[in-house]
Amino acid sequence: MNNFLSQIVEKASWKKALIFGVLFAIFYTLINYSGIGVAALLQITNGANILDFEIGYTYEKAYDMLTALGSDGRAFYQTRISPLDFPFPFTYMLFYAGLIAVLLKNTALNNPWKYLLLIPVLSMLFDWTENIGIVAMLRTYPNLPEWAVLLSSTFGTLKAVFSVVNIVVIVALAIVFLFTRFRKKVNPRITQNSN
Repeated sequence: MNNFLSQIVEKASWKKALIFGVLFAIFYTLINYSGIGVAALLQITNGANILDFEIGYTYEKAYDMLTALGSDGRAFYQTRISPLDFPFPFTYMLFYAGLIAVLLKNTALNNPWKYLLLIPVLSMLFDWTENIGIVAMLRTYPNLPEWAVLLSSTFGTLKAVFSVVNIVVIVALAIVFLFTRFRKKVNPRITQNSN
């Protein structure tokens, strides 16, 4: 694992991070603003929204939200949004991990900092697990399995927490990166001494 993470940091580049960012932006737009995303669902359901945006819901809350979607909304959620919501976490994982890796590389932070790359991976896994629970609920409505509600509620909360952690890590690394660049400009001997 240590060597694998080191190779990711070593091969990281701004160009790869940008490519991953574009891929993430495409899927973000599709899932939120396209005719097969949340924007279209909101029109079908007169504003009733999806479980993915809720944190820590109960069985009753999940049932009420799915009921509010109506049969057309639930069908749209299952056949349009859910299929998009499995590749989507992969795209943001690539973007966050790519950005973290390139920032680590350009700030010369190594052990144990490279383990920060696992945070986007965990976010993705939590999101996928939440999605499994949601799909199970959509398929079994109105008889929601208790395990599916617990799974999606718990892992949806973890996904939300780790999404914030990703942003905090990236902002912190960006500050270190900018500080490092500033120091090298002010004192060029830092660059020479580090070689």
